[in-house]
Amino acid sequence: MLFLVGLGLSKADLSVRALDAISKAGILYVESYTAPVEEEYFSYLESSTGKKIIKLERSDLEENAEKTVAKAADAVIAIMAPGDPLIATTHHILLDAAHRANIKVHVFHAASIFSAAIGASGLDIYKFGPTTTIPFWSERYRPTSFLDVISKNKSSGEHTLLLLDVDQKRNATMGISEAMDILTGAAGSDHAINGTFLVLSDIGAASEEIVRTSLESSKSTEWERFRGRRISIIIPAQTSFAEDEAIRRFPEVK
Repeated sequence: MLFLVGLGLSKADLSVRALDAISKAGILYVESYTAPVEEEYFSYLESSTGKKIIKLERSDLEENAEKTVAKAADAVIAIMAPGDPLIATTHHILLDAAHRANIKVHVFHAASIFSAAIGASGLDIYKFGPTTTIPFWSERYRPTSFLDVISKNKSSGEHTLLLLDVDQKRNATMGISEAMDILTGAAGSDHAINGTFLVLSDIGAASEEIVRTSLESSKSTEWERFRGRRISIIIPAQTSFAEDEAIRRFPEVK
């Protein structure tokens, strides 16, 4: 038996039903490359289950998915993932591998940044277009494909949820200052990012905070206090009166 378990957005988001299931599993895995899992959460899981948690690498769930899943043929294993376990397409590889091996799978869903960020923003979920990610830049790698998604969404009157890249070696997401620098460097005079957008910090946690800002504020000293937090960005397109009211209730960073 294979359990695919969502860890939600912060420590203790794990459902009672899911916690009961993984406590009965013989092998417990956690993947933290689709999004970071705080060390405090690892400690919580190990103390709650009384078992050692094994960290998985990306290759364990992609190139070696069949080998990882095969262990569930003779034992109950649990693979835990940040957010909801089936939002990341990587985890569908596990379902396919389990199906081919005739291994039963039980999925435990949980809160995801995809629904939580949109809900917290006050914007209409039905008016969001495709989500995209701001990737880390380097001297020789400066992709701007996220601009195409934002532009296409905006031309269709659709909002855009922007996720920030994950540094797997440091188990950390991109900070808002770096994201703002990349947006500024990539956008230039691109009208798709002109105007107000939302920065969402630590959604689902006690430290949750949402502010409205613009690219003109990319060098604001305010961003220092967001260092180390989990950040996502929403670029609004056409907004209704109710959505305008929702945006105005958030404090502005200038």
